[in-house]
Amino acid sequence: MPGQVTRLFKHIFRLGILLPVAIAIPTTCGAAAVVDMLAGGDADWRSPDAGHWTFSDGELTGTSSVFDGQKTDPAASAFLVSKAIFGGDISVSMEVTFEVGRYLGIYIDFGQDTQTGMWMATGHALSADAADNEVERAYIKTVEDSFWIVRANAELNVNAGEALSLRFVRKGDDYSVWSEGRLIATYHKPGGYPAGPLQLRLVNAKVRIHQLEVRSDWMK
Repeated sequence: MPGQVTRLFKHIFRLGILLPVAIAIPTTCGAAAVVDMLAGGDADWRSPDAGHWTFSDGELTGTSSVFDGQKTDPAASAFLVSKAIFGGDISVSMEVTFEVGRYLGIYIDFGQDTQTGMWMATGHALSADAADNEVERAYIKTVEDSFWIVRANAELNVNAGEALSLRFVRKGDDYSVWSEGRLIATYHKPGGYPAGPLQLRLVNAKVRIHQLEVRSDWMK
């Protein structure tokens, strides 16, 4: 299964979105940067699934094509990638409402050529045959040469139609997930990973993102 998803992901980025493009947001190198990732609309992003993402009235709406697909089904996923690269300490904060489903993934420090980096997500819905004591969880994964390993997870409740405050952070070599201002999962990765763009991924979900801000030591 991981191989199938990796091939899908590589195929997506062979469609041309990794070609050099002009960055629409200001470049800051050597000083802390704070960027409103919704203010510039789609000018600040590139996507193989552009029809699945809409900027309107200061918000971003994203949706997968289907809501009941297999995790490896291309129709179940929708990707959006920033044109800017963010480095050093990074904090991605958002306010989001899930209209359908619950899965929103954030890739930071992720290299397309190496297929290596950090992936943090709100997690998949429980299957129909899940045990009664199972709970839905957010998680932190590392991706090493296309192999995915869950490094940390924690309970995260997502209620359809209710706004949720989330934050995904790299501080030094520590990566963490926060919900409503509370730390819920953390993972220490000695040395971290090289800087990369911010990437969003939906799986079997539709969301409205009301606020999306990135704070980082530098960007380019």
